[in-house]
Amino acid sequence: MLTRFHKILLAVLAVQVVLAVIVLVRGSDSGALKEHPLVPGFDAAKVTRLQVFTSETAKPIDLVKRDASWVLASGFDYPADQTKVNDVLTPITKIAAAAPIASQSSRHKQLKVDKSDYERKLVITADGKDLVLYLGAAAGARRTAVRLGTEDKVYAVTGISAFTAGSEPRQWIDTSYVKIPRDDVARLVVKRESGTMELARSVPPPPAAGSAGSGSAGGVALGGAPIALAAGESVDETAIDRLVGQVIGLELTAPGDPKRDASRPTATITIERKASGSTAPAPTVLDVIADGNSFWVHDRSLSRAAMVDKSRLDELIGADRDKLIKKPPPPPAPMPGAGSGSAAKPPGAPGAAGSAAKPPVPTPPGGPGPGAAAKQPAPTPPGAAAKQPTAPPPSARPATGSAGR
Repeated sequence: MLTRFHKILLAVLAVQVVLAVIVLVRGSDSGALKEHPLVPGFDAAKVTRLQVFTSETAKPIDLVKRDASWVLASGFDYPADQTKVNDVLTPITKIAAAAPIASQSSRHKQLKVDKSDYERKLVITADGKDLVLYLGAAAGARRTAVRLGTEDKVYAVTGISAFTAGSEPRQWIDTSYVKIPRDDVARLVVKRESGTMELARSVPPPPAAGSAGSGSAGGVALGGAPIALAAGESVDETAIDRLVGQVIGLELTAPGDPKRDASRPTATITIERKASGSTAPAPTVLDVIADGNSFWVHDRSLSRAAMVDKSRLDELIGADRDKLIKKPPPPPAPMPGAGSGSAAKPPGAPGAAGSAAKPPVPTPPGGPGPGAAAKQPAPTPPGAAAKQPTAPPPSARPATGSAGR
């Protein structure tokens, strides 16, 4: 039979068992919540190729490491920006997570890490082996859903997102194709089918003696000859600065094929720089070919070409005299009636047609009739004495002071 003492011992034992279970469970949870690296042993320095997919049907971004430099293999081997490549590879060495946020493939599409529905798929080649990493949708504050291609588990990680891996070629390169300081430019020559245009920094010569014009537009020439300025015309310096600025700071939209045939270009642009001491830098020569809504541009001194939005060079290539010269302001409109001749004289002015003075019509006896306009007295004939007005007869005089008597 259990005594009271035995019951107390059993109760104490039960409490100890419960405490032991709690400690074991908490210890197990603590181990499960501890973050661990998702790609242990990953070394970004050993990566030789990075492919970025945005869908299974779109052409991927393909970056390849050549010696110590990265090139955009999917963009005619255009030099890639090393910093932008490192921004994707370096965080992979550090991404870590604890428990997965999903472990079933049925959740992959929802989290945008499915093999056919994802934000980005990275195929990373190192030591001859490919690592597939899916970058999906946001999974909490500053966290992104990530899945290794060989697993169904999805983790929420920090430090990397799908938008870090650009989906356009231009997001992986330096988009500045031509970059020349404005003050270094001495002369700009554009050869096109309509003729040659030359823009140079020079002082316009004075007009010729006895000339009614304004001389010539110094530094601005069309067809090999300076533009002759008419009276009141001047060079539009603002327009010229804008045109020059468009080509010396040229931005590309995508890499171009440097092997394209440029024997018959739409235009050839030559940019000459100011001499530094006794040495003049080699000019920059650009071949330009119209290609739909873009221009293909190739700097002859480079092994790479560029596709440029047509609006960036269209105005320069099509510039003519009207776009380079400012017209004089139109003369002010004449004031009403400020012309010459009788037509400009106001009615009634001396000498105006139909304005000769007419003699007044004498007033009939008894005064003007009812409603008749008052007539002016007839003019006095020359040499005649002016007549004084005749006083009315006494009977017609008004009575004064008799009304009240």
